[in-house]
Amino acid sequence: MKSLERFTGLVGLALVAAFLLPYIYKLPQLDITLILLGGLGLAVFDYLSSGKDDKTE
Repeated sequence: MKSLERFTGLVGLALVAAFLLPYIYKLPQLDITLILLGGLGLAVFDYLSSGKDDKTE
């Protein structure tokens, strides 16, 4: 993965985390908190696994 793509992916991941973390901390319901954590986990997984497909380019 190119360094610019990695940087922009990291910025996007940070923005998603900045958007979701206040809801995760403030919501008292466990089920909604787990759904939000799952969404954040999927974004992290997508960021980490996106650099492994360089063979197709």
